[in-house]
Amino acid sequence: MSAKKSKEVDLYLKHSPKLQRDLMAAVRAVILKTIPDVEEMIKYTVPFYTRKGLFCYLSPLKKKDGIYIGFAEGYRMSDESGILTGKDLKQIRHMEFRKPSDIKVRLLKKYLLEAAMLNELKKHPFPL
Repeated sequence: MSAKKSKEVDLYLKHSPKLQRDLMAAVRAVILKTIPDVEEMIKYTVPFYTRKGLFCYLSPLKKKDGIYIGFAEGYRMSDESGILTGKDLKQIRHMEFRKPSDIKVRLLKKYLLEAAMLNELKKHPFPL
């Protein structure tokens, strides 16, 4: 099964400022390629991705100088690189991107795969 791009998300990106649009499009491409069965939609006014539950979302930074990817179960992630922010939040942790070179594809894929695995384990803590 391959991920389908959502027309709602296409429209959201079209109306976003250029820097945010470019950053979100790049991160979106990594999400869709890395997690082929992810579902993409607009939820809570931002691009959201679900896979066996809420998975991650993309959002502009408050000062409009970049974006972040928020992981719904981020508090459970290992964060071996120490790059996730939001430790003051109950569950969500994020990774920020202010310029294209901030997007380390290999590292982003690693975090996406871990988040997908955690969602899988959340539904079935003991594999059958």
